[in-house]
Amino acid sequence: MMFGEKKEEYDSVSRAKLPVFQMPKYITGREAAVKLLKEKDYMSEADFWILMNRSKAGDKMLYSGLIISHNGCLKINDNLPDEQKFRPECVSVNESGYGGALVFTYMCPEQRIYEVGEVTPKNCKNEYPYAMALKRCFDRVVLKQCKLAYYGVYSDSEADEFKENPPSSSKEETQTDSKKADEINKEFSDALKRSGMAADEQIEAIKAAAIATKTDVLSAIRRKGKASLKELTYEEAEALFGTLKKKANAV
Repeated sequence: MMFGEKKEEYDSVSRAKLPVFQMPKYITGREAAVKLLKEKDYMSEADFWILMNRSKAGDKMLYSGLIISHNGCLKINDNLPDEQKFRPECVSVNESGYGGALVFTYMCPEQRIYEVGEVTPKNCKNEYPYAMALKRCFDRVVLKQCKLAYYGVYSDSEADEFKENPPSSSKEETQTDSKKADEINKEFSDALKRSGMAADEQIEAIKAAAIATKTDVLSAIRRKGKASLKELTYEEAEALFGTLKKKANAV
C-alpha cells in the first residue's frame, strides 16, 4: 500500500475505527502520483498525504483525494526544464479582487498558462495572506506543468478549503452539529482547565463560538497532526482558544 493507506482509519468523532472507501478521484490521483514517483527519484511518498472525510452516514472513512505538499511542488519546479519553470516575472497582484479577495495572477503566453492564487478571510485563516496567495498560484502552475493537476491532485496550500468544502461531500457533512460541538468543546474545556488557563465564562464563549460558527474543532486539531485535544501542547491550546474566543465575540 502507498501513502500510508489502511483498511481502517480511526475516527476521532465516533472514537472508533471505520472501514476505508477509496473515492474515484483519489484512485485517479494516486495512479498519477505513483507514476511520477517511479519516474522522478527526487520525489518520495512523504511528499503526499491522503485527504480523508467521514461519510455522511458516519459509517466509512472516505479517501477523498491525494494532496501534495508545497515542498513537493518546489522539488518538481526545481527539476522542470527551464522553459517550464515558474516565472516570477509573469506574476501580477490584484489587492481588490471579487469579494475583496487578494489575487496573484500568473499569465505566461509562452507556456500557455493562465492561473490564479486567491485568498479571502473565509479560505485563509493565517496572518500571511500574501504568502498564501503566492503559494497557491505557484503550486497550481507547477501542478499543471507536471500534469498532476489533470488527475485531481491538489497542493496542501489549499487544504483548509478542502476541510470546509470536501470534493466528495457537501459542506454540511464537514460541519459539526450543535450536539457534537458541545461534546467536542467539553473535551476542549477539560484540556484548557488542565492547563490552568480557562475561566468558566471563557469556556462558555468557546462553546458558543463553535456552535454559532459551526467550527469543526477536530478538523483544526487533525491539521496539526494530533488525534485529540488531549495531545495539544499548552501553546497550541492557547492559540486555538484565542481563535475561538475571537469568533465568539463576533457572533
